[in-house]
Amino acid sequence: MSLHTKLVGAAATLVAATAVCAAPTRPGSDPAPTISTTGMTYVALGDSAAAAPLVPYQADPPGCLKSTNDYPSVLARGIGARSFSDVTCSGATTADVTYRAQQTRRGSVAPQIDAIGVDTELITVTIGGNDIGLAGSASKCRRASLSLPACFDDLAATGEDRFSAAIRRQIPVWEDMVDAIRTRAPGARIVLVGYGTYVRPGGCFGRQPINPRDADYFQAKVDELDEAQRALATRKQVDFFDTRPVSVGHDMCAAAEDRYFEGFVLSHEAAPLHPNGMGAAAVANALAQHLATTPTNT
Repeated sequence: MSLHTKLVGAAATLVAATAVCAAPTRPGSDPAPTISTTGMTYVALGDSAAAAPLVPYQADPPGCLKSTNDYPSVLARGIGARSFSDVTCSGATTADVTYRAQQTRRGSVAPQIDAIGVDTELITVTIGGNDIGLAGSASKCRRASLSLPACFDDLAATGEDRFSAAIRRQIPVWEDMVDAIRTRAPGARIVLVGYGTYVRPGGCFGRQPINPRDADYFQAKVDELDEAQRALATRKQVDFFDTRPVSVGHDMCAAAEDRYFEGFVLSHEAAPLHPNGMGAAAVANALAQHLATTPTNT
């Protein structure tokens, strides 16, 4: 059975099971696999945007703040992966993916790439936000009043934009990462999974304490990062999956029942400025459809 055939069958199953997958699931309590156990071997790499920190329930190792309901886990359950290794870890950078043991508050974890074997068939990667310092900077931009200076005033008022410059510097690093992954698993389908629509234009200051200028600025930087990785994926002949369309209208400003990304003011169990359980399930569902209907670039 070809990889594409496996994915076509699995995608229909995952669409039907999305509501089930979105509900918090304790380890070991999943229903029986919905397709044959001759499914794929799947390895998930990435940072907290993939790991979904503080979304129930915590997976090992505890230092990675990884959820059993992050998008890789929901995807793996839905497609009935024959084997699945989720080595995503909050705080990870590309170095932690490719060669460095990441130091967490609960100890070190091996380089994520070590989870890949020559027989791995599917690899998803969400990485880059920590490389350029975007997540850390955004987390410091909570503003209780519009009379307070916007973060934008410091971040973008010195000439060259620091995040744009960092993205340009990281492009060859991300290219090397793709090469290293392909060397480990020459036959795998590699998918760079982008970051989402965290906040709508102008933000929603009455609901989330973010200056409108900062809301637009940080989303623009997310967009710039995603577009850089899309272009990189084309050059390296791997997939890029854009999660921004999935999350339009489901950003941190959305009503609780529609929200995929949490802001500083939370509506669901999740880390601020990160996906919640509904967001992770939505990405998994859309990604399964992408895999089943879009030919690989490799």
